[in-house]
Amino acid sequence: MRLFQNKITIFFLLQAIVLVAYNNLMSTPIWLPLDLEILYDAHILNMNPGIMLGNIGMVFSQPLLQIMFLLEYKVFGIDPTGYIAVNLILHGFNSFIVYMLVNMLFPNRKMALLASVLFALSVGHYGKQYMSLAGQEPLLMASLHLLVLYCLIRNDIKCSGKLLSRWFILGLTLFVVAGLTKPQLFSIMACLLAYKFLFFKARGRRAIFSNDLVILMWTGVLFYIFQLFFGWRDSPIGFQHDSVFSLTWLFIKNIFRYLNLMVFPLQPSEVLHSNNIALQFVYEWRTLIKTLVSLSIISFSFFGLVFGSSSLRFFIAWTVLTLIPFAGIEIDGSWLNVQYLYLGAVGFCVILSSGTMGCFGLLQQHRWKKFIMLLPIICYILITYKITALMNYRHINTAQNSKILIQKAELERVIYTPSNNISE
Repeated sequence: MRLFQNKITIFFLLQAIVLVAYNNLMSTPIWLPLDLEILYDAHILNMNPGIMLGNIGMVFSQPLLQIMFLLEYKVFGIDPTGYIAVNLILHGFNSFIVYMLVNMLFPNRKMALLASVLFALSVGHYGKQYMSLAGQEPLLMASLHLLVLYCLIRNDIKCSGKLLSRWFILGLTLFVVAGLTKPQLFSIMACLLAYKFLFFKARGRRAIFSNDLVILMWTGVLFYIFQLFFGWRDSPIGFQHDSVFSLTWLFIKNIFRYLNLMVFPLQPSEVLHSNNIALQFVYEWRTLIKTLVSLSIISFSFFGLVFGSSSLRFFIAWTVLTLIPFAGIEIDGSWLNVQYLYLGAVGFCVILSSGTMGCFGLLQQHRWKKFIMLLPIICYILITYKITALMNYRHINTAQNSKILIQKAELERVIYTPSNNISE
């Protein structure tokens, strides 16, 4: 009972941290044109929910997300405040699942709590997801991704991977729901495969390609096929290179670009055109800094994979595997989407927390020196907060753009004029 109460306390603690840190985002007006499209689609569904059942393709094209927006539209209308609040609650929930997952794999509750707090404070992903209505999709996908992995890994640890256990049934059900949301299923399977491989001895040398993983793989393949024929699909990757070597090289470079962005969050944007001299100075030295960061990533990953614990190696692999689905989207890497860092940041926060707690333990006998190890974490939190504030300030200015205001006025006219209905 005491453990259950602790978990509940941690859940509400993480929710409070997120809401206190980012409550100012709820006052930001709509700034993204896609958000207006989402509200219009929700209005259409609200007028006639039966549209969702009119095409089999809708079943394989994010129905859960559409249902969520429909329910939110019924409660909040076109006021973005409620939608952003839901985003923050989803992020707080994801932070709690991070705590549960890390605590299950690391025998260190303090480290798991530190990792989840860092993730809640947007370290490594910088909070772009919960600044718009459209960000609810990656947040929801992350929730399903984390829950599926937690259930299946817990089933492997507690029930030896049995197919009839409640954890496997729940994990498979959530996996199906994730498949109905967006086809990033293979990232989940890759993380589960990494767990089974890296924890091979701890799992009693059971088969890596066990029955639960095989069932998941076949389910993922079937959903992928159905999505190809009936559902919504992402645009194909637009590489213009004939050589397989060139494609592979660009793919690897983009992974490192995202890892660099996670560690060193600076890339070309409107923020750089401000009068912030310190920011412009750092940007001028970005090539040298990114080179050093890349070398540090390679060095740490090598020594972590060779000498680290199975848990640390798993989260190093996690960080890379969760970025792979996005490594082929931006071809030249001149601008990277910060939203793609969300799941990868889980691994980054775990690695940062693991190193901090390890060094903290080594300096345990030193009364004050041990607290020096908290400085990198404090710096990351402050930098993250500053970046989030700058992005929100830019979004507030964007919301005053005449094009956005015209689109918003048109949406209000369509919604609040009685003559406008679904028959139009």
